[in-house]
Amino acid sequence: MFKKTKETISKIKLEAPLVLNITNDVTMDFVANGLLSIGASPIMSKAEQEIEDLLKLANSVVINLGTLNKEFITLCRHTCQIANQLNKPIVLDPVGAGASQYRTDTCMSLIREYNIAIICGNAGEVMALSGSSHTTKGVDSITESDHAIESAKLVSSRHNAAVVVSGKTDIIVDKESIDQLKRGSPFMPTITGTGCLLTAVIAAFHAIEKNRFEAAKIATLFYGICGEIAENKAIGPGSFRTQFLDALHAYPERGQYETN
Repeated sequence: MFKKTKETISKIKLEAPLVLNITNDVTMDFVANGLLSIGASPIMSKAEQEIEDLLKLANSVVINLGTLNKEFITLCRHTCQIANQLNKPIVLDPVGAGASQYRTDTCMSLIREYNIAIICGNAGEVMALSGSSHTTKGVDSITESDHAIESAKLVSSRHNAAVVVSGKTDIIVDKESIDQLKRGSPFMPTITGTGCLLTAVIAAFHAIEKNRFEAAKIATLFYGICGEIAENKAIGPGSFRTQFLDALHAYPERGQYETN
């Protein structure tokens, strides 16, 4: 898996896939810089009038529901419709699903009505999408990711999508396929946008690796290893943020981090 990860990140740096981000205001800068760090080409848009033109150029699409309003939802729906028509893969981040009915309903309408390739959320969000009982507080889950395995399987099977459950243990599910990765750093939840950037990185990997389960798995592994590298050089959340972007940019040769 490490070899495949390295091959894919090398192709990203070579091909610079364009990732269209329909995303939230809070983490837009971090997501854009993270995609640039791995060699992808990010573009952010809030203009419905340009979406079709941008999608013709894009290799993959991120829909991030972090900051919702009526106009944003209309933009998301318009983007998903055209992306499906052009066969461009969509990666959905159901930010805050389960925190409010408005968010949950918005997420569910998108995954029911459009072809979503990959859904990436925390345990509480994924459990909310499955309709099971869950515990969430805003965008942060207080449910461990391994409690969401059955929910992830249900969401994947019901909506024909790969599902990534992020947490101390990252879980990647696609119907009957499942993998678990215990990588990353405890600093990662202390930085606003690490979940949003993971979704965008997965979209960049899926622009290169067409198998959605493999793309989600190797992107998540890559992301976790970069978190470990950054932690070893950081003294706190501020320095971790900088070191993390540097680690994304300079993915290491096979060595001490590739242990499983």
